[in-house]
Amino acid sequence: LMDTRTRRLKRLTRDSSIDTEACWMPDSKALLFTSDRSNETQVYRVSVRGGKPKRVTFEGAYNAAPDVSPDGRQLAFVHNNGSGFRIAVMDLRSGAMRILTEGHLDEGPSYAPNGKMIIYAASERDGGVLAAVSANGRVKRKLRTAGSDVRAPSWSPFRN
Repeated sequence: LMDTRTRRLKRLTRDSSIDTEACWMPDSKALLFTSDRSNETQVYRVSVRGGKPKRVTFEGAYNAAPDVSPDGRQLAFVHNNGSGFRIAVMDLRSGAMRILTEGHLDEGPSYAPNGKMIIYAASERDGGVLAAVSANGRVKRKLRTAGSDVRAPSWSPFRN
């Protein structure tokens, strides 16, 4: 973590594991990240003040690529339960998890700024396509884009 005023760096994790794919909690007090520190790929949370990272995901042996809803209540991530990489959401208070997609290789979830939709990359025969699912899982769409191979979609902030 770098303080932009002092330009000082602060290391938040001290482990021989691979820690990647960090995202901010909306209150800017913590980061969520993917790590293999438990001999499984899981999502962890660490305070920007430091301290020991705490495991967030527990269901399944692979949970990665976290993105937090704008209200900080839900976590979207890639989950593999042995039958494919799917987009799942988890209530951060209760720990309840729901799988939202049925694809074989869905990746890169990104919440809309209003928290109502999640875009992601869905793998198809010709490569990755942009797809969207509502945060409650009811609405699912593939958004065709000619000649592209989508991998890590991201939203631009809405402007009024």
